Amino acid sequence: MTEEEARQRLLAAAADDGPEGMGVHGVPVSGFTFAPFVPQPGVPVLSPGAIRFRVEEFAVLADGRRVRLHAERGFTLSAERGPGLSAEVDPWQHLTLESLEADVRATVLPDDAEATGEDHPWTWLADLLRAQGIETSPEELRAVPYGVEFSARLQARVAAGT
Repeated sequence: MTEEEARQRLLAAAADDGPEGMGVHGVPVSGFTFAPFVPQPGVPVLSPGAIRFRVEEFAVLADGRRVRLHAERGFTLSAERGPGLSAEVDPWQHLTLESLEADVRATVLPDDAEATGEDHPWTWLADLLRAQGIETSPEELRAVPYGVEFSARLQARVAAGT
């Protein structure tokens, strides 16, 4: 497979894996959905032993609508390599949803989390909602559940382990 074919497959898969049908409706909460990170043209997508993820933060409103706040964060996982280890190590082999959730939560930590003790940038998230015409405050966001959701495709891939 060529780089361009791999990029097109990732783009098609991401487009087919939207957030519809996921989440808890009727309760105003913030949450996440995963989709593979698709690099810009010119950035390699075929990286043996590496998996790239895009993290989207969104709010689920009381009426069930999902409002995307941003999709600017992400992370990459790679298989360990070194003397005596195969270059063909599959990074999916030992991946769990629990470990992915920990990676997502680490990815969305505010830059000043250690100083403030905050696990999310509540003021920034509230500002993003207000920019879309949804009035809220950091205090209101702190009071609702904050969840991590995985796409059905990612769940199936992790369950398959290969």
